[in-house]
Amino acid sequence: MNLKKLTAGLFVAGFMSVTTSAQAIPIDLALSLVIDVSGSVSTAEYNLQMDGYANAFRNGPIQTNLLSGTNASSAINVVFFASNFFTTSLDSFVILDSVLSINNFADTLDNFARPGSGGTAIYTGTNRAIDLLLAAVGAGGPLEGSSNLIIDVSGDGTSTTTSDQAARDRAASNSIKINGLPIGGVGISNYYAANVITSNGFIEPAANFTDFNDAVARKLRVETGGTVPEPATLALLGIGLAGLGAMRRRKTA
Repeated sequence: MNLKKLTAGLFVAGFMSVTTSAQAIPIDLALSLVIDVSGSVSTAEYNLQMDGYANAFRNGPIQTNLLSGTNASSAINVVFFASNFFTTSLDSFVILDSVLSINNFADTLDNFARPGSGGTAIYTGTNRAIDLLLAAVGAGGPLEGSSNLIIDVSGDGTSTTTSDQAARDRAASNSIKINGLPIGGVGISNYYAANVITSNGFIEPAANFTDFNDAVARKLRVETGGTVPEPATLALLGIGLAGLGAMRRRKTA
């Protein structure tokens, strides 16, 4: 396991924020990865998450998907959350338009220092991602006019239900899809299906952080152009409402 070497305020050499562009950049996908770094996520588990994302972006089929659209280009950013969101250099969207740029982005994720810790407030990460997406695709934004907008939330806990639902509904009202990668048992999967993802979104559960690597690869294959799995409502029925009573409680930092 590589130690995370970069501070949250630095880019790997060769990366540029697209927010400096004066002209809109045509893309096929704008994807915001919203990642849980709250207190129940240990340092080892944080590393497993970041390594999982890095390995997924090195995955051949995912790279092919990213480069196979009309514009052969996608924009990705990362939002970290705990009790609140953390502001980092990864807030800015990075354009992935070649195998080299994708591999460089994977290296950035693989070495990115954890920005903090705290309690759990999923909606803070979701709302931050919405704000950044709307700013990027709105008038004068670097991704102006882009319409394929996805937020990808991963985490191992729950937060304030009404606030999570409000963030979900805000995303939907702005034509932003939210998918979820719940880490844990049936309870957390049910919570994400009922309160975090949008009606057109889906969940790809990971049984634990060790399983995260495979789950995130499956999820990104779909989000970058693969076959969409069964609707979230069917998945919810499949995993069973009885598991709600066993919902995992989060630890505070």
